[in-house]
Amino acid sequence: MRASMRKLICLWLASCLAFGPVPARAQDARLFEAAEAGGLDDVERLIGAGAAVNARNEDGETPLYLAVEKGHAEIAGLLLRKGADANIPTANGETGLHAAALNGDAGLLLLLLDHGAEVNRANRDGERPLFWAVASGHGRAAKVLLDHGADIDAVDQHGNSALHGAADGGHETAVWLLLEQGADRGLQNSAGDTALDIARRRGFGEIVKLLQAH
Repeated sequence: MRASMRKLICLWLASCLAFGPVPARAQDARLFEAAEAGGLDDVERLIGAGAAVNARNEDGETPLYLAVEKGHAEIAGLLLRKGADANIPTANGETGLHAAALNGDAGLLLLLLDHGAEVNRANRDGERPLFWAVASGHGRAAKVLLDHGADIDAVDQHGNSALHGAADGGHETAVWLLLEQGADRGLQNSAGDTALDIARRRGFGEIVKLLQAH
């Protein structure tokens, strides 16, 4: 009798080891899909069923990152309230703050910052959210980041600052904002170029005037 009981226990344990994790992984996969698609009710249901809010896919993205990338503010808020970590990086080192900065979504930036997102977290290339915001021409998003302590003169691995990025993209308003906030226009990147050099080479006359005037 005792031998039979031990055998049953062993079989039960083996079954748990073999099949237990599968439903959880399936739930996580569905959570990624729901977060990206904008299914608020589905996200809430899946979290309640045990899906991991901080799971990562093959690119290192979390459900929160996907929700932010797609601009789903309600879902991002729900995930954060349920314990999502705003600072988990993708395989390339980006966080949700990078994604919100790239999209120019000031509301999502504020939401993430209110939940502990690190404003100066750099990706593998040394690019910070501020760089992504100004290089994409999003002045309002850049102002939010600056108001929350973004390092205005931080540089990437090539020595490019946010001002370099704004000048290279031809974004006059972003250049003006950075200059007004005290950006160092004399910074040189690894090629020896200042933002002014880049603006001149790219033929952005108004930006050249702005940089010369400061």
